[in-house]
Amino acid sequence: MRNTFTNTLTKVNHLRSIIGYNGLVYALKKLPVIGKHLPDKLYSLTALKVIYWIFHIIKEVSMLFIGKIFGLGMIYLAALLLNKGYIGYGMAEGISSPNLYASFALFMFIIYALFGLLINTRLFKCTTEKEYLVFMLRMNARTLNNTLFIFDLGKLVIGYLIAGIVAIIGGAPFWLWLGIPVLAVCIKLFGAGVLAAFYRSKHKHNKLLKGSTWGLIVRLLLVFMLLPVFMVLVINGYYVPLQYMLIIAAVFVLLGIWGFWELSRFDENLHRRALRDNIVRNEIESYKEPDHSKQFKRLKAKGTVKGDKKGFEYLNALFVRRHRTMLVLKAVIFTIVVLLIIALVLFEFIYGYARRFGSDSTWNMLFNNLINFFTGHGYADALHPFDENAATLFFRDCASKQLLLMIIPLSIADISFKSTQAMYINCDNSLMTFSFFKQREKIIRLFDIRLKQLIRINIWPALACGLFAVLILFNTGGQDYPFQYLLTVLVPVLISVINSMTWLTLYYLFQPFTTTVNVKGGAYRVTRIILTFITIIICWITLNTAVLAGVLTVFTVVYVILLRAIVKKYAPKTWKMKS
Repeated sequence: MRNTFTNTLTKVNHLRSIIGYNGLVYALKKLPVIGKHLPDKLYSLTALKVIYWIFHIIKEVSMLFIGKIFGLGMIYLAALLLNKGYIGYGMAEGISSPNLYASFALFMFIIYALFGLLINTRLFKCTTEKEYLVFMLRMNARTLNNTLFIFDLGKLVIGYLIAGIVAIIGGAPFWLWLGIPVLAVCIKLFGAGVLAAFYRSKHKHNKLLKGSTWGLIVRLLLVFMLLPVFMVLVINGYYVPLQYMLIIAAVFVLLGIWGFWELSRFDENLHRRALRDNIVRNEIESYKEPDHSKQFKRLKAKGTVKGDKKGFEYLNALFVRRHRTMLVLKAVIFTIVVLLIIALVLFEFIYGYARRFGSDSTWNMLFNNLINFFTGHGYADALHPFDENAATLFFRDCASKQLLLMIIPLSIADISFKSTQAMYINCDNSLMTFSFFKQREKIIRLFDIRLKQLIRINIWPALACGLFAVLILFNTGGQDYPFQYLLTVLVPVLISVINSMTWLTLYYLFQPFTTTVNVKGGAYRVTRIILTFITIIICWITLNTAVLAGVLTVFTVVYVILLRAIVKKYAPKTWKMKS
């Protein structure tokens, strides 16, 4: 049994490595200028295969733990903060600190696990390596699926045990460290059992398996509806007692046993049919040739440009006017969400302060600290000073030395990629047929106008993130030197400018979109992978905010000038339509 598991897993990882390497070489050969000079011998070069295999293993190990450790680690950290808050405010009388910690951790973990269960249904998904192994190399489909499922469960347990170190340090009971990985396995088995039962029912009635986008949306909405309820309960001092959480966990353990039994009844023929139906469904969807450009073409051609703009200024202003909902919506929603989080933090603090010290003390505290903020000092109050505990020091360190982590939320809020899609399908796709539109001076003129517009839109989420960092800095002691608050806001703004410049430059240098707004071109994909890898490394660089702001200011200026020069030189040849 162990030899079968090891051999199957080795074959899968080896095949994944081969597929990834061949795809990388193919993408490199599609690079402009150097791609056509690369020999076909690269496909069989052993040295490069070994190097890629090493990076492949590193990637697999990273993916093995990072997501699981981060997800459960954040749950343990949130449970620790809630536990200390409830104990400090006397909101959990009659329950010990370890049991209260376990109650919070179990509650949040079950919601987290159910959310993952609803969106992650990969057990019977026919990936490339499964298709090769099952339908070309005649491997037993049940053995393959079960091996990969057991491997995923093993990653889950190891990652959660490592993340459990946070819980042990935070004072959680020892049984929680062992219990949550077991509960996670049972929930996964329950999800697999539901899938197996569903697929068996489809097979019994001879129906093709179909995916339901609306079903996924409904499931996600049901999960997200639990979050506001949880926040209201927490703010008002309510929690689910530990004995009830243990009963719920026991129910999931029983459901996991049922899932294991249901999965054991799913024989090799059903596994093979499920994978085959998955292939058929994907082929049917591919034949439909979905035209993603429809979402852009449906925009109503209404709206006028005010003022005396002419030429490319008028063209860009008209584009923004007609696409303002699509362009602004994501940035506005992200900004509002961040501001709501700031408001909730302030409300929770002020509400707790007023309930503990009374309304008069609350107004005095607000007035005094408002003056402290504008004079550059930190939060200071004789009745309720901030506590320099481990959590406070951690958040202060992030706000003063780890501001490069802002790259992550700002990349999520960035609208540059969607904007370049809209630019192509509603403007450039037609204008590229005219030779004057591809003249060097015309290209760089429109590039400058669009860059300014993207910066103006992306700057609002950056300012919101900067304000959030300033709030953390203020509540944990204030600025250490003059203008630190201002520099803290400046850093995310510079990051947003770099993001805008990067995406717009990639569009002009590679123009990766087809007439259906699909991304085409290996060079574009390789460049994005390289930039993503570099970004992940940069995120963890520790720098003082003053030094970081100075470095980013110089880098941003040089970066914009350099990329603008590259666009001016090469865009007339690379900025073109693709079939």
